[in-house]
Amino acid sequence: MKIVKVSYVKYADTFSSRLIGYMFQTRPYRSEVKIFENCKSIHTFNMRFSLDILFLDSQNRVIKRFLSVPSGRILKSVKGAQKVVEAPSGLFNSIEEDEVVLFEGV
Repeated sequence: MKIVKVSYVKYADTFSSRLIGYMFQTRPYRSEVKIFENCKSIHTFNMRFSLDILFLDSQNRVIKRFLSVPSGRILKSVKGAQKVVEAPSGLFNSIEEDEVVLFEGV
């Protein structure tokens, strides 16, 4: 298991927080992650910076990893995904597919 220390862990657990995510935010905190529970696909419309994105199963195992996804993209449903984690580009460079990850705020 890889423990990733970040400044902030935010859960997108309401309709509006899930809809908005990083949309319209001018820049992210350097080491912030947003976790979308019960999520299998996302979009990056109206994002002002690139994102690293992880699709995780119910055990927090990385099923699929996307790095530096620009604005205006749709990442379709990933089979077996239970949650999606978004972060500013560069934060997930050391995370590999099939790795179990846990995010902790410092």
